[in-house]
Formats: sequence, structure tokens, C-alpha cells
Amino acid sequence: GKLMGDWKEGKKVANNGRGGQFSDPPGTVAGGNCYACHQLDAKELSYGTIGPSLLHYGKDRKYDPEEIKRAYTKVYDSQAFFACSNMPRFGTNKVLTEQQIKDIVALLFDPESPVNK
Repeated sequence: GKLMGDWKEGKKVANNGRGGQFSDPPGTVAGGNCYACHQLDAKELSYGTIGPSLLHYGKDRKYDPEEIKRAYTKVYDSQAFFACSNMPRFGTNKVLTEQQIKDIVALLFDPESPVNK
């Protein structure tokens, strides 16, 4: 099926660190908090370095459909490729919806996304 959503929505999910915390009201929409571990935008000043930089992620992978599928799987279940991955299992643990994951994949692969500029 289609594995890419809207990169602009993906940017919102990547920036959102809410959801799943004891202080969050019930029904709080969870985010990926991707910037806590990754660099996604060259203009971003504050980002973590636990995970690799994701700058030019799609461009470096030539926007290959197999790489898109791999990225979706990695976000959905990070341990599918690396059993000891520190990255959260966003889909498996139902932290993010499938649409949110598709939007993050679009952030990584859309040529217009700040990741690929």
C-alpha cells in the first residue's frame, strides 16, 4: 500500500514530544519526539545525537521505494532490523498511528521536505 503521507504533518509529529507521559491529559495526541535523537533539518539548532543525522535521508537513498518500505518498517517496529535498537517501537507499541508513521516517512522521503533540502 501507500507508505507516504504528508511531510508537513510528519514535521509536526517529529516535533511533538507529548503523549504517554503521566502528566498528559487523557486523549493527548502522541508525537514521535524525533528531534530528541536525530537531526532532521539543517536549520534546527537543538537536536539529539543518540540516533544518526537524518539530513538528506531520502535524497541519499535516491527515493527508492524499497528504502521507503524499510523506513516505514523501522519506525513501526525498530527492532525488526536491529533487535537491540534504542529507537522506540512506535507502531508496535501503538504510540503513533499508521497515518502518523506515513507522515514521518514522507518527512524523510519527500523531495520538498526540509530533510532533503
